[in-house]
Amino acid sequence: MGQGSVSRRTVLGFAVRGFAVTSVASGIAVTGAVGLSGCGRTDWYPFDVTPDVSVLRSLILEKERMVVRYEAALEDGTGPAELLERLLEQHVTHLDSLVDALPEGVGASEEPSAGPEGEPSPPPEDPALDAVLDLAGLRALTAAATSARLDQAAAVTDPALAQLISGIGACEAGHAHLLARA
Repeated sequence: MGQGSVSRRTVLGFAVRGFAVTSVASGIAVTGAVGLSGCGRTDWYPFDVTPDVSVLRSLILEKERMVVRYEAALEDGTGPAELLERLLEQHVTHLDSLVDALPEGVGASEEPSAGPEGEPSPPPEDPALDAVLDLAGLRALTAAATSARLDQAAAVTDPALAQLISGIGACEAGHAHLLARA
């Protein structure tokens, strides 16, 4: 190569650097435009409830169904009554804690919770709840609930709520163990 000539490597190096600078500048411009387009709006969340409330409502419904299952098992005389009563009491405590964790003014379900005369409406009928579970069925139900708590705790943004859900899952793991030993 003679003096004054530029190698292909040099030209390619400048081209690549120029492309990188242009890409970075474009990225900054797009980020700025997107960031500014959201300014001044406080109602940006597209749903009526937050993901935390959705998880809470789902958990509350699960716990209500769990309570119904344990009550039916107690009425039917399935398994040791003392154990089932103790576990039922803990499920009711979990349910109360979950309802208390809902933000003020938010109901446990999507529908209005009051009946025609202001009385709480009963939970919707679920034909699957008519079958009475034996100890093995209750254990399987509780074990499934335990594993669901991991995903539910990971799905919420509030650390205190994640801790509550994890604690409920740990308690349910203990329930499954007790039911397996009964």
